[in-house]
Amino acid sequence: MRNEGFTVLNKTKYIWGIGLFLVLLTACSPGANEETNHFKDSSLENVVFQKLEKEGNVTKDDLASIKKLDASDAGIADLEGIESLTALQVLNINENEIKDYSPLLKLDKLTEVNIGDIYYTDDMDLAVWSVLETLEKNGVDVQVRPRLSFDEHEGPSEGVFYRIQEGKQTVYLMGSIHIGDQSLYPLQDQINSAFEEADHLAVEIDIVDIDEMAASQIMMQRGMYQDGTILSDVLEEEVFKEAVEQLSSFGMNEAMLNQFQPWVVSMLLSEVALENTDYTGDNGVDLHFLNRAKDKEIPIISLETLESQIESISSSTVEEQTAILENTLDSMDIYQDELQQMINIWRSGKTEVFAQLRQMDQGSEQLAMDERDVAMTDQIEDFLNAKEGETYFVVVGSLHLAGENSIVDLLEKRGYAIEPL
Repeated sequence: MRNEGFTVLNKTKYIWGIGLFLVLLTACSPGANEETNHFKDSSLENVVFQKLEKEGNVTKDDLASIKKLDASDAGIADLEGIESLTALQVLNINENEIKDYSPLLKLDKLTEVNIGDIYYTDDMDLAVWSVLETLEKNGVDVQVRPRLSFDEHEGPSEGVFYRIQEGKQTVYLMGSIHIGDQSLYPLQDQINSAFEEADHLAVEIDIVDIDEMAASQIMMQRGMYQDGTILSDVLEEEVFKEAVEQLSSFGMNEAMLNQFQPWVVSMLLSEVALENTDYTGDNGVDLHFLNRAKDKEIPIISLETLESQIESISSSTVEEQTAILENTLDSMDIYQDELQQMINIWRSGKTEVFAQLRQMDQGSEQLAMDERDVAMTDQIEDFLNAKEGETYFVVVGSLHLAGENSIVDLLEKRGYAIEPL
């Protein structure tokens, strides 16, 4: 239990222990306004004192007068004692080295907190996320940018890879990363051997045979406003201007951007960010196996259609689309770093990390993924129940094979034995 300060009970025991003289002396002191040591971290204390424009003699009433506090980049490591700021509503603790955010739960008046970047690592205490989730449930606007920090993998890529055998049927499940570079290869021997056994390749969509003109028409039909709404009416002014600035390299101006719904703009921004990296979809795992399948002349099965994927992406609420767009803008400067981290995770075969990342998705975005996974699981179950004695090699995004309600989870619940490779 943390030290909560010099409580009333402790003070009473102390007074009776040293005699009447000290009682009289204490009675003449400022009482509720006496100066006390409230903060364990001297850096936090310094920020508070600067806010109050005092070097000492800070009272409880002084602390209770603070409603907003900018404690960013102040070298703070411990928040213990921040509960003494009983009126605090808005807090910025970005760019500090804080490990425990639980003291924030004691701030009853808190409405907004800027946490900044939090790095998800192999040895991270996941209780951090539960604290932030509790704050959000309490109505606090938590501004946080999750980051990834994992070591590079040595040797061939492990990937996310499973085998299911049902009678004479065999299904391999390969988790893909859609964008990358040559560092994704070579793949571990089991993956290559399994593919050589395959009689069929199943993917989300056969992207090699997509009609780009037809795809663009579908995007425009679903992604352009048809009711007179314009994007600048939906977004905050500064968000809209930043989106226009980022997309100017694509030859887009305000008038052009105003035609699109937020989810389309998010996709365009991702394309801009990708253009500024060393990565490309040409090195993605999906395309790697599609090209190999065409060389082997084995049948290719699409588990989804372009229309169904666009329907899934575009079905979220305006509020959720806007939040995704804002997050995309906020992540433009770290796009390459985060993509490299995803590659590190995938090459190391850290399926549990993909499960955690899937769990972080909320709202209709999560529901849409769950629905897609049910539909793909139904088709994979058909492969398992066929009687031809054939092998199916299935390649889908890694998040579809990790965590609750994933394809792997659904198949296990339906009674199939799944072997991680």
